[in-house]
Amino acid sequence: EFAEVKKEYFSQTGRCCIKTQTGLLLALKYGLSDNVALTRDMLKKLFTANDNKLQTGFTGMPIMCPVLSDNGMNDLAYTLLLNEEYPGWLYSVNMGATTIWERWNSVMPDGHLNKDGMNSLNHYSYGSIEAWMYGEVCGIKPVEAGFKKAEITPHADKRLGYAECILDTAAGCYKSGWKYEGDTVVYRVEVPFDAEAEFRVEGMDLQKLGAGTYVFEVKE
Repeated sequence: EFAEVKKEYFSQTGRCCIKTQTGLLLALKYGLSDNVALTRDMLKKLFTANDNKLQTGFTGMPIMCPVLSDNGMNDLAYTLLLNEEYPGWLYSVNMGATTIWERWNSVMPDGHLNKDGMNSLNHYSYGSIEAWMYGEVCGIKPVEAGFKKAEITPHADKRLGYAECILDTAAGCYKSGWKYEGDTVVYRVEVPFDAEAEFRVEGMDLQKLGAGTYVFEVKE
């Protein structure tokens, strides 16, 4: 599988020869590397060398944070989300944005539009970070089509403090949220009527949930 891609872009030891954040993210996303540990290490080093800032565009951005979370780098995903400098989401927020721009710097620090053009101020590609917020920060994912069964695996981070999401699906409304109270994380989950979910977080056993509202407390 992917034999021609591997032959062209990977060494015999499984090292990805495209040394970019996007190249390595794609390798992890689609299982292209035969040496996953090496690819993860290469990706970490690239981010470290870039002061833990993203260096991706329309191809790498939508998969970046989900792939990081799936590969044990959730802390880095949060670091990227919370970065207030360019390039990053909170740069635009600090510039007064209420929507996601097409460029990381569609509005320049002096308040003027980027002279290079292509300055949509309401654009999906970078806004796809919200999918990671639902699927990883609050952890709601479908197990089967129609959301009759879901997996809820939140990833809390003290830097954010709390998060809550409400997701309307064909099977009903799921809710998932968490909040730090001292050294304890309080999780609140709601499963809709005639649906079921599996709740997983580090520090407690798997919980199989039917319809209803649940509260779990986990000490860090």
